[in-house]
Amino acid sequence: MKAITIFALVCIFAVSCFALPKKKATKKRTSTTASVVGSSCGTKCGTERWPLKTLTDPEAAAFKSAPVNETTVSMLISQTAPSHLTNSRSPLEKQLFHMTALLIGWKIEDKNPAFASSSGKQTIPDRDFHIVVADPNDTKKQMIIEVPDSTCQAVCSSAFLDKFKAARTAVSDKLGQPKPQIVTLPKPWLVEVTGPGLFDFVHGQDGLAPNCVELHPVLEIKFVQEQGSSSVHINKASEIVHRCGIR
Repeated sequence: MKAITIFALVCIFAVSCFALPKKKATKKRTSTTASVVGSSCGTKCGTERWPLKTLTDPEAAAFKSAPVNETTVSMLISQTAPSHLTNSRSPLEKQLFHMTALLIGWKIEDKNPAFASSSGKQTIPDRDFHIVVADPNDTKKQMIIEVPDSTCQAVCSSAFLDKFKAARTAVSDKLGQPKPQIVTLPKPWLVEVTGPGLFDFVHGQDGLAPNCVELHPVLEIKFVQEQGSSSVHINKASEIVHRCGIR
C-alpha cells in the first residue's frame, strides 16, 4: 500500500512538471478605422495653397481672435502681390478684413474641364463659390471672394467649418443654385464681407484683381440691399493686366 502511494505521488509530480504551459490570454485587437476616418474627412478638391484657403495652416488659429481691419476693394487691389506664393502667409494674408462691396456675379468651381493651375496643368475643381465683387464707388475695380465647400478635404476638418457653412447658406438662400459658368446678376447686391486676405495665382478667372488678391475664405457675408436697375459688367481675364505672384 505504501509503495502504491509513493508511486501515485511520483506520477502527480511528473505531470505537474512536464505539463504544457497555459497560453496567455490575448486581448482582441480593435480596429482604429474610426479615428482615421475622422481625421481624413471629405473628398479631394483643390490643391494650390489649399491649407491657407481652408484655414488649416499653422497660422490659421490667429483668425479666431484677430482684429478686423476695415478696407475696400480699391485698397486691396492696389497692394503689391508677393513675387512668389507658397503655403506660408505674407503680411497681408495674416490680416482679417471687413469690406462693403457690390456682388455682381458668381459661379461654382465645379465640372469645368478648362480649369487649370498656375503651371497650366488641369486640376481638380475646388467647388468654392467664386464670387465677383466691385467697389461701389468704381465698379471697374473688381476682385474675387471665395466660400469653400464643407464636403472637401481640409475644409471639413477646419476649425472654421461652421463659418463656412453659414456663409455658403447665406449666398445660396439669396442667389439660388450656382452654375459652373459665371452668371452676372441682373442687379448687384450690396454686401458686407469678412475674411482673411489671400493672393491667388492667375488661371483665367473673370473678375480677378490685377494683383490677384482675394478675401479667401469668406467667414461671413451679409446681404444688405439690391442696388441700381441693371447689371454690372464683369471684367474678363483678357481685359486686365495681372501682376501676380508665381510659384
